[in-house]
Amino acid sequence: MLTISKDIKRRDLPDHIQEGLTPFSTVQIKGMIFAYTFLLLDFLIIMPLLFPVIKPILYVTFPLMAMINIWAIALLIRKPEKTEMASLLFIGGLGIIGSFCYFMLILKYSYMLGFASPIYYVIWFMIYAVLIYFFVRQQIKKYSSLEKQSEKKTPAWQYTLVSISVPAGYIVAQYVMSFSQSILLSIMMLVYWVFCIFFIFIMARSFHKYFFIKKNMHVAYFANKELYRKVRGLD
Repeated sequence: MLTISKDIKRRDLPDHIQEGLTPFSTVQIKGMIFAYTFLLLDFLIIMPLLFPVIKPILYVTFPLMAMINIWAIALLIRKPEKTEMASLLFIGGLGIIGSFCYFMLILKYSYMLGFASPIYYVIWFMIYAVLIYFFVRQQIKKYSSLEKQSEKKTPAWQYTLVSISVPAGYIVAQYVMSFSQSILLSIMMLVYWVFCIFFIFIMARSFHKYFFIKKNMHVAYFANKELYRKVRGLD
């Protein structure tokens, strides 16, 4: 991960590096936490996980969901200016848990379709791991140089994918309800892959922001003026 010299001023950094060193907007962060946790995760996934019941799936997903919900509530009741770094860490953790829960739902549907071979599930776990590696690698690569990036590279293709993935998944879901069970399960697996990828993306983006800022606090920007003055030694 890039370490920025203390001799370099923030104003001299290229735009993409300044963006990477800025926590999520304090105006938007509560809305992000609420929407990502209670709508895109809880609201969309609880019923598919519960019906039909497959206990091992519930045992590995519900404790994680309970933990992330408690964490979300704890952040929502605090002032966003006081939780800038904690919110980054939370969104990263939510990305891991959200992607994992959707991945477990994909495996559940695979089991319901009759796939029983251990090799089948090993392959899916490998694909899941490769996706995480790819998105993390892309974030590291994006912020690996102080050279100004071409305007054509922004926004990156991942942002386009994420911007269309959630509404596209919802629209597809509306058209599959009249299909046979096997076709319905197969199509819903694809929809859940979209949500899984979305959560992998926010995990990679948020964790990179968190650790990138921690490593370069001297050029990071915070809405919390006390923290801003402290990291710059102005107090």
